[in-house]
Amino acid sequence: MKTASVRDVYDWLNQIAPFDMAEAYDNAGLLLGSMSAPAERILVALDATPAVIDEAIAHQAQLIVTHHPLMFHAAKNLLEDDYEGHVIRTLIQHNISLIAAHTNLDQSPVYSGSAVLAELLHLQNVRQEGFIFLGDVPEGETTADKLRQCIAQVEDEYIYLYGDASKPIRTLAICGGAFDEGYLQARQLGAQAYLTGEIRHHNAIAAVGSGFVLFGGGHFGTEAVLVPKLAGALQNALNALQYYVYVYPSVYRPYGGRADIEGGTT
Repeated sequence: MKTASVRDVYDWLNQIAPFDMAEAYDNAGLLLGSMSAPAERILVALDATPAVIDEAIAHQAQLIVTHHPLMFHAAKNLLEDDYEGHVIRTLIQHNISLIAAHTNLDQSPVYSGSAVLAELLHLQNVRQEGFIFLGDVPEGETTADKLRQCIAQVEDEYIYLYGDASKPIRTLAICGGAFDEGYLQARQLGAQAYLTGEIRHHNAIAAVGSGFVLFGGGHFGTEAVLVPKLAGALQNALNALQYYVYVYPSVYRPYGGRADIEGGTT
């Protein structure tokens, strides 16, 4: 069997989520390493944290594919005592390349965190408007609180509900990560509720005051669901090309699960 390279992984990612679709402010693409470097063992994760790098080292991975990039903001220096400088130094020391697929992946109708959440929640008639995905609840109609419980089961996170818990919900809009102002577009598109990762106070006040429902699912919780989906698809794609490769989904959870908040165990 052939040996996969970083270029092979980059090219596949570019097919499913073209890098030229990334927002201008983003830092998607190959961030560390070489396109010609081998990639026989690959770790897929949401972030390149020290714990995730430890996972990669344990798996003897030569490549990490993350959703969130390093060097998101322009860096004028890389100091070992700084968090990001230490992370980058560790990657270089262990000859680990890094690819980030960020806002380009957020727009994928299959592999974005929003699309995966819609699939796991069994939403019907799913449609996409930019970064926002909408779908109809499988029951035809449910209450906001029952939908909150379903989201909590899917994410294994505590889900914050802003608004009337008894409000009937027929259509849910989703945008994982940090896009709470998207609730305005979601409401215009016909949704009665909107799930995103981070919700600021002023948007929660405005949404609830207008009779709308918001769900705060956490930045990690609304996007980590893409990791196993992306890892499995990458493994299958490289297998189809007869490459010798192992792709591992990261199991690292930076905050723990909803048991940390609700008490007990999940």
